[in-house]
Amino acid sequence: MKLDFVFKSSDHLRYENGNHVSGPHGGAGRAVKVEPNISGGERLTVTLYNLDGNHPVWQNNVQMAPKQMKIIKETNDKIVLRGYGHDAMGASFADYGLTINLKNGELYNCILHMHDRGVDIEYLR
Repeated sequence: MKLDFVFKSSDHLRYENGNHVSGPHGGAGRAVKVEPNISGGERLTVTLYNLDGNHPVWQNNVQMAPKQMKIIKETNDKIVLRGYGHDAMGASFADYGLTINLKNGELYNCILHMHDRGVDIEYLR
């Protein structure tokens, strides 16, 4: 699978330490964008967008600022990404990861991992 796509999700489920804690929400549109590294380096950039409107504080629809990631595991059914490096303020991208699940070679869903918080957000079709 080419890792240059936008996955539009109709809703999501939230898990904390493996336990389902919220969702579905009855429609909470998000988009997961995976693209070649926007900083010009190797590997990938992952950004999340809110499709329901602009954020009330920063007035855009970015839900999660761009994180650079690399492939750490790849099978026929799954591609697992993990953040590496850090942003300009020194925050580690390694706290984030993304699992891309495939069914019959097609993108099925994406799961955002916030490793430092024990949170997984499963984005649904």
